Amino acid sequence: MSSRNRETNTYERMEDTMEHAIEIGKPEGRTQFSGYAERLYEERRDERSSLSSSEFTMVMEGFLHEWACIGQCNLYIQAAEDPEVKEAVLTYRHDVCEPNLTEMKAILDGPGYMEPQPYNAETEHKSLEELGTLPNAAMSNAEIIVQMVFGTRGFMNHWTQGAGASMRTDIRDAFVRNWHRANRWNVAFYSLAVKKGFMMPLPTMDAKGLMRTTVMGG
Repeated sequence: MSSRNRETNTYERMEDTMEHAIEIGKPEGRTQFSGYAERLYEERRDERSSLSSSEFTMVMEGFLHEWACIGQCNLYIQAAEDPEVKEAVLTYRHDVCEPNLTEMKAILDGPGYMEPQPYNAETEHKSLEELGTLPNAAMSNAEIIVQMVFGTRGFMNHWTQGAGASMRTDIRDAFVRNWHRANRWNVAFYSLAVKKGFMMPLPTMDAKGLMRTTVMGG
């Protein structure tokens, strides 16, 4: 093989390696190869007006879950004595419950499905001043925040299941948006719980120590 051919082949191999570089860390996990799946994904957007049985179930349950959560948040705001806890729950209601419920309402309203309960994202859109504080011995600040940690995790699971239950991508996208809202607040409430001493931080595992334990058997 001539030196020129060797140089050409080396260049082609380098070019091939560059074209097939493994990409991580980009928004939504996109890579240079995502276009193929995204084209097919977009073809299933708004492909029909009706909901499948699995979509209908997950949307109805999601609607009811967020509908009840708005009232629950208002009760937590009234029960909390810590101003920071009140503010966190109020902000969560604005950032998660209200838009998530509205996403489900829009899906139901489009084809004309009946909402399972009256939409309350606006009628129960109460401020801290309107809700006030109600003396109670039933619930502490710690219980409120710890419940929100696990409650948001439950919401994340529901939206994950909902996305998997739908092959109509405009509906799947709504579930994914709802998941993102719950996801950021799961971490936010955990951080607040640890900061205030309501929860212990998750334990860490030293990689070298774990390796010694695994290899040595104890």
